[in-house]
Amino acid sequence: MNPALARHLQTLGLERAPFPPTPDAAAWFQTARLEAERVEAAHCLRTRAGFVLLTGEIGTGKSTFLRRLLVALGGEGMVTSLVFNTFLQGPDLLAAVLRDFGLEARGTPAADIDTLNRFLVQQWRAQVTCVLMIDDAQNLTLESLELLRLLTNLETGQEKLLQIVLAGQPELRANLEQPCIRQLTSRICKHVQLDVLAADEVQRYVHFRLDAAGNPSPGIRLRADAALALHRASGGNPRRIHQIMDRCLYGLYAMPAQARVIDPALVRTAAAEAGARPLARRLRRTRPALATAASLAGVLAATLLALALRGADSRAGDAPPAAAAMPLQATAAPAGDDHADWNDCLRRLGQAGVQVQVVTDAWLARLPTREGLCLQRLADGWQAGWRARLRAEDFLAAQDQRARVLAVQVLLQADGLYGGPLDGLYGPRMRAAIARFQQYSGLPSSGAPDPATLFLFDTLLAARAATSSTSPETQHHGNG
Repeated sequence: MNPALARHLQTLGLERAPFPPTPDAAAWFQTARLEAERVEAAHCLRTRAGFVLLTGEIGTGKSTFLRRLLVALGGEGMVTSLVFNTFLQGPDLLAAVLRDFGLEARGTPAADIDTLNRFLVQQWRAQVTCVLMIDDAQNLTLESLELLRLLTNLETGQEKLLQIVLAGQPELRANLEQPCIRQLTSRICKHVQLDVLAADEVQRYVHFRLDAAGNPSPGIRLRADAALALHRASGGNPRRIHQIMDRCLYGLYAMPAQARVIDPALVRTAAAEAGARPLARRLRRTRPALATAASLAGVLAATLLALALRGADSRAGDAPPAAAAMPLQATAAPAGDDHADWNDCLRRLGQAGVQVQVVTDAWLARLPTREGLCLQRLADGWQAGWRARLRAEDFLAAQDQRARVLAVQVLLQADGLYGGPLDGLYGPRMRAAIARFQQYSGLPSSGAPDPATLFLFDTLLAARAATSSTSPETQHHGNG
C-alpha cells in the first residue's frame, strides 16, 4: 500500500480501501442470485458442458465475478488461463492462451492448435479440467471468435477438452448473434447477466464494503436517505458507487470519529465532483456552480496538504484536519450500539467462510438456535452473518461424496417436502423441495442452495443430531 493511501485510511480508522477503483474479489457482496449464478457457472465448467457467457454493463462486476469463479474452482484439479488483453486477435490471441497455460507458441495457428490439443489430451487423461477465461471479450473480432469455435472442436467422444468463459459488455451478446458464428453461439450452456444494484441494496452494499475494510465502531455510516440519493446518482452501478463514496470519505475528515455519518447533501456534492461530466453541461453552469467546483478544489488541496503535514510532523498524532479547511461535510448523528455489536460479532466469526445476507422474521423463527449467528436490525428485516459450513458446492459433489446432500434430503423428507429417492443428487425433485422449504422459511423460492438456506439446513441438521444423540430412548440394534 502506498504511503499516501495508508495515511488516508489511518485518518478514517480503516485498514484497507473500502471503495477501490479495481476489482476486489476479497470483499464480495454476495446476494442469493449472484451466489446461485456462480454455483451454476462453476457446475457447467466442472462437468465440461461447454461455453459460459458472462455479460454486464461497465462497472457491474464482471472481472470480480471471474475472480470469484477462479477462487471457487481453485484446488479442484483445474488448470486455468485468464486472458485480459483482448486487443490481441487471431494468432496472437492463441499464442497468449498457450503462454498462459505454460506452453510455447510455435509461430503458426495450425502448429499452436496442435500443441494446445496435445496438452489438453494429456490433462484430460490426468483427470484435469482446463478452463480458458477471456475478459473484455466484446473486443474480439469475428476471426478471433471463429478461432474460439475451432478450439471447442477439441474434444473426446463425450466431453470438451477446453472449457471457455467469455465475459464482456452487452454488445458481446450482439456480436455472438451474427449468423456467421451461430455454431459458436449454439454451444453456450450458461449465460450469466450481471445487473446494477437495486435501491434497497445500496445501503447494505456500502456498509458491507466499509465493514470489510475494518470500519471501527461506531465508524462511518450511510444514512438511509443518503443511500437513496446515492442510488439516484449512481444508477446502482457499483463502479460509480465506488467513485462517489470515495469522494464522500474526504468530506468526513473534519468530523469526530463517532459522528462520521454520510447524509444526502454530502452524496450529492461528491457525485457532482466524481467522474467525468459532459462538456456542454459544464459550459452552461452558473457562477455559483463554478464557485462550488472551486471550493471542492480547495478541499482536495487542503486534504493533500493535511496529509503531507501529518507525514512530516509526527507530533500531529491522530488529530483530524481543522474543520475550517474542510467545507465538504455531512450532518452527523452518532451511530447506535446495535451496529457496534454487529461489527464485534463479525470480527469474532473471523474472515474465512463468513456469509452475510438479508433475512426475514420467518427465517429467524425457523432457527432452532441462534448460536454462531450475528444479527443487525434493518428497516425491512434483518441482516445476518455466520460462518459457512455446508456449502453450495456440496450439492454438486462427486458420486462418492454425496453424504451431505443425502442428509438434507432426509431432513426435507421428514418435513414432507421431498418425495423422491434418497440418492444424494441435486436434481429437479431436490430443487422443487428446496423451493418449497424456502417459501416456508421466508426466503426467495429459487430452489438454489443460497447461503441463508444452507445455514438453515446446517442448524436444523445439527439440532436433530444433538437430539438423537442425547435421547435416552436412542439405542443401537445390530445392523439397524
